[in-house]
Amino acid sequence: MMDAGRHPNTTLLTYSEVEDVSGYVGNFKIKVRKKARYVNENTCTGCGICWTECFTRRIPHDKLIKMGEMSIGERRPGER
Repeated sequence: MMDAGRHPNTTLLTYSEVEDVSGYVGNFKIKVRKKARYVNENTCTGCGICWTECFTRRIPHDKLIKMGEMSIGERRPGER
């Protein structure tokens, strides 16, 4: 999976869903729906300040956001 993400002809789209795939080998067309985000993915550094400073708490309290080795938020009982 890491090699696919590093390939120059590949763009990873997080928080997205594939709507439709058409075409043939070597010439695919893929329709992707990007879901709404509350954080600007271009400026996010994964520091977690948005979690502590968000006055509306749009991020659920019981959800753990994992970014590589980092964890932002709270863990549910039994989660590592």
